[in-house]
Amino acid sequence: MNAVRESLESNPIEILTSPSDDCPFRRCDGTGFIWIKDWSKRHEKNVVDEWKEECECYDRLIKQREIDKKLDLSGIPPIFKEATVRSFRTDIYQQTDSRERAIVARKAAINYVTNFEVMQENGKGLYLYSDVKGSGKTRLAVSIANALVGQHGVDIAFIKSMDLISQVRKTFKNDSELTESEVVESYRKVGLLVVDDLAIKGASEFEERIFYDITDYRLEHNKPTLFTSNVSIDSLEDFYPGGRVGKRIKKMSLEIYMPEESIRDQEADNENNDFEKILFGN
Repeated sequence: MNAVRESLESNPIEILTSPSDDCPFRRCDGTGFIWIKDWSKRHEKNVVDEWKEECECYDRLIKQREIDKKLDLSGIPPIFKEATVRSFRTDIYQQTDSRERAIVARKAAINYVTNFEVMQENGKGLYLYSDVKGSGKTRLAVSIANALVGQHGVDIAFIKSMDLISQVRKTFKNDSELTESEVVESYRKVGLLVVDDLAIKGASEFEERIFYDITDYRLEHNKPTLFTSNVSIDSLEDFYPGGRVGKRIKKMSLEIYMPEESIRDQEADNENNDFEKILFGN
């Protein structure tokens, strides 16, 4: 006990927090705070002898929580929450021309994120398209959005084109808590909008009006938008006969031609092989 008493007298300040790998600096337990006790004051009345201080990781932790919150509210499918531009695989494509297009698309995505301030100032987005479904369009678009949230703190919204129309139609019900203008306004004003699977075959005047309202506002207010589609911008007139939607999208986005090869089945096979090893492995 004498040794303990002598130790406390010479060094009365004790760190009560156990360092954890959850802290990038291994100073706290991942909470962002370090608990400290001053044993020299343990017998003094009305004196604080135990307190907490912010760890070096606190600001980073708060920023990550803000990023996570934005991603949770974005509507991005959970399967893509961890998708990144740099982890976008180009070697998974079997055809040579597909790999070449994927490499170009990945480079463009990286450069878009790197130069986002310029793109944002001019309201420029991207239009990722290929005729084949499952070619990686959505995955790459979401990867860009994830990066922009993490690096620039951008508020984002992800929506499939048909789901957007469905949301608007639901406002026509008597028990709807939202109005059409409120739904449309949220997609008009969000910092970055990702519209997935754009191009509704034989879109009605109503559907065309909704997309016109959104794209027109975003064009005029320099709001960048990412689109994915199975058709080129020039072909949008076949889907939106009025021509107003296509013209605005052409003005507000740069086209990126994605591979004409589906990798969805291959990814599914690779994933299933891993689970089969769990089920049937030794």
